Amino acid sequence: MIENIKLTNFRKFKELNLDIKSNITIFYGNNAKGKSSILEAIYLITNGTSPWAFSNEFISYNQKDENRYCRVEMVFNEKIYSLFKDENKKILQIDKKKTTPKRFFEKSASTIFNPEQIEILMISPSKRRDFLDEAISIMEYEYSAKLKNFRKILRQRNAYLKKLSKDFYEKGIIARNDTQLNFWTNEFVNISKDIQKKREQLSKELYFDKLKMIYIKSNNNEDLSDALEDSKKRDIATGYTNIGPHRDDWILTNGNDIKKFGSRGEKRLAIGQMIFKKQEVIAEKLGFHPILLLDDIASELDEKNTEKIFDKKLLKRQQTFLTIINPNDLPKDVVKNAQLVDLNSFE
Repeated sequence: MIENIKLTNFRKFKELNLDIKSNITIFYGNNAKGKSSILEAIYLITNGTSPWAFSNEFISYNQKDENRYCRVEMVFNEKIYSLFKDENKKILQIDKKKTTPKRFFEKSASTIFNPEQIEILMISPSKRRDFLDEAISIMEYEYSAKLKNFRKILRQRNAYLKKLSKDFYEKGIIARNDTQLNFWTNEFVNISKDIQKKREQLSKELYFDKLKMIYIKSNNNEDLSDALEDSKKRDIATGYTNIGPHRDDWILTNGNDIKKFGSRGEKRLAIGQMIFKKQEVIAEKLGFHPILLLDDIASELDEKNTEKIFDKKLLKRQQTFLTIINPNDLPKDVVKNAQLVDLNSFE
């Protein structure tokens, strides 16, 4: 459990020191008071990345010198975890001693959920893929490196396809049996099959009541090697790899495709339920529940669906941090058992 959070030069906070005294903490206040920034900091120090920012965007610009930096520190299970970040480097420490990323993140994890995520997940296939990849990365430390290697191989194959595409349009040559293309295709297939297998397995585990996730492969369940062989001519013509994990997708269904046929409220509730189910799957794998970060989702749900999302039994299973403008918009039982932090008083 997180017992204390300290932020230095993080977003709008020059200095922030919060003692956490409850399993449920509610940060409330007007817009632009830093509610989401606190959740971002917790996500960063428990997972190693920001859920929203690129590179160093979260480092405060309100620093006079050129040596801009930020520090996020938390007391977690009686140990002090600190993450220092400047323009060039990142330093991880446990109890003031430098440590490796694997050791730093092996005992902590968090998942985050906000209203924008609902819309994005319904619109963007790439974000739907990220939803699965982020969960797998939390459960399997090596998976992030595998994704990085996959993207590198994909770039290499695409770069060579562009060269072959130029030859095709200038000389009419379709080099389907090119040695270098075959090499990058084999590399791509080997790593892609493992990624698809892990994503498909997770999608099957994310079953909640009558809600089901169906993973859709871009190769339409045809063997990936055969599908890529069949697609080589098109790949050369377009200068791009048209089949693989980077083109896969998933849908949610309760008998009908919720994206197509669900109401706005049904879509929000379905994604919310999927978040909690993801918590359970990750917890079973890790042996502990990830910290749950809920960013102002009550503002987008009606009273009935808010009650469903904030089920007391679900919230008890992990430490939960909530943000909202007005805590009165939350179920009374949730507020009653929570620590309330009024960010309007922080300047």
